[in-house]
Amino acid sequence: MPAVEEARKALAKGEVIVMAGPCEVVYEGRGASRLGEGERLVIIKRDRSILVHRPTGHEPVNWQPSGSAIEFKKEEGLTVVTATNGDEVLRIRFTKEPSLTLFKLSDEALFEMYASEEEMKMALLAEPSLIEEGFTPMEDERYVREAGRVDVLGVDREGRLVAVELKRRTATRDDVKQLMNYLDVLEREFGKRPRGILAAPSATKTARAEMAGSKIEFKCLTPKKCMQVIRKKKGLDAYL
Repeated sequence: MPAVEEARKALAKGEVIVMAGPCEVVYEGRGASRLGEGERLVIIKRDRSILVHRPTGHEPVNWQPSGSAIEFKKEEGLTVVTATNGDEVLRIRFTKEPSLTLFKLSDEALFEMYASEEEMKMALLAEPSLIEEGFTPMEDERYVREAGRVDVLGVDREGRLVAVELKRRTATRDDVKQLMNYLDVLEREFGKRPRGILAAPSATKTARAEMAGSKIEFKCLTPKKCMQVIRKKKGLDAYL
């Protein structure tokens, strides 16, 4: 079966298409560009995004996003791939018949970027200054009666008790209320209300308003930063 026909059928079935061979690439849309002949990989994914890769470098030299209208055809005996998305058009003209590989791929796994909340806690225990200078952790996963477990319980440089709740995503109003419940129980236990710090990459407007009203502090702490700490402690600085 000719490569063009095979690619059309694969596209219709939602398969991943990889084409390799010498080609020229022309783009017209928000700007315009032309890439002369060279040996490249063209990857067309199930969502109809398309990427053109050179033999070196991790980023595509040109691409179109998901939902593109992709067409395979023959022009003067050569294979041409056109990807249209709105007013943007990417045209790839192979100067020799490309090799074609098809894949039936399925991937439904949840992607967790950089670090989980457990890894964020590990990073904080290894590098307490991620919260603030002078912070000293005493317990992690500290059981708080009838409320749950606070991620890290420690003291600040002035000896005040501090309860830290970690979130790897944007903190919400419910997260603030969860920390407030911990503080209520800890206050009854210790006779004095601890400082509460909610550490997350960001917080919603309602969460920030709730924190301001309840005197809970916010610390911007990202999973990426925590993963850098973990890798550094493991001697993997070269991979940062």
